[in-house]
Amino acid sequence: MKKEEVLELAKKNGFDAIKADVLKLEASGREYYRLHIDNHKSIVMCYLNPYKGDHKKFIHVANFFRNSNINCPEIILVEQKTGVVIQQDLGDDSLIDINLNDNPELLKKSVKLLSQIQTAHIPQINKLDDESLAMQMETMQSVFVEKYLSLKKIEELKILQSQVLLRLSEQPWMNCHFDFERRNLMLDSNQEISVIDFQDLCIGPVGIDLAGILVDHYIPYSNDLSSSAIEHYIKCIQLDVGVEDVFEWLRWGGIQRNMRILGTLSNLYIQDNRTFRLKDLPRILENLITLLPNDEFMSLKENLSSIVMPKLLLELKAL
Repeated sequence: MKKEEVLELAKKNGFDAIKADVLKLEASGREYYRLHIDNHKSIVMCYLNPYKGDHKKFIHVANFFRNSNINCPEIILVEQKTGVVIQQDLGDDSLIDINLNDNPELLKKSVKLLSQIQTAHIPQINKLDDESLAMQMETMQSVFVEKYLSLKKIEELKILQSQVLLRLSEQPWMNCHFDFERRNLMLDSNQEISVIDFQDLCIGPVGIDLAGILVDHYIPYSNDLSSSAIEHYIKCIQLDVGVEDVFEWLRWGGIQRNMRILGTLSNLYIQDNRTFRLKDLPRILENLITLLPNDEFMSLKENLSSIVMPKLLLELKAL
């Protein structure tokens, strides 16, 4: 929307703002704007076309998060008919602007917050199933490889999908944010972290969110930092497991997550010409290659490194 349209929509919902700033556009289609009520007060408006979805899930989870002392934005107003949610403005300081290699304590706080989310009592949450997980992964093949890169089908990806489903079934399933990464973690002046964009919360394998925060799409973490964060997570979640066990949860959750996101971001470009996350694809693909076990998938790793990655870089260069 144009800023004038944003101000008009805000006014229809009872907020006469003097200025509107564009914050972000999500893959889900949600649009976020900062509304300046005056020179000292601001709020955030989230808009989602009512024909494309609603905010019911977000409101439901937000209420239970706050009851469980999980930091998240306060909901000020909900107007389902116009697709608007007005919420507390948590500021601009997300962890995406902080290199956690230099701030290990913030990474520890993040995994502690994740453990609180995973173990919170939130009723009426859908559970992921094998069909959904498989369909998400399959988009890497059908959309990213075949449509976006115009490459031949990679048969080993189907074998990989079956292995992922097996390994995910073997790990604990708890509340899953489904996009628990630095972009969705906000930092306040007291160095406390709040979580946002949790409308896709579901019951799922713990490794998916672990990978979201520990297998970063933008910068690599040192092995020592990752191991330390996993050790802290084990203390917080209070499970009788070792670091190697949790790394395997993270490995297979990360493989599923990265395959899904390669497909999702490619599809957004193909269908809507949205290029805003294409630049992240090489790191996401590199992370996937790194996560794949050498003993079982060396041939696939070599294929992705020698054929898929060069073609991806060529496509991005042509933009």
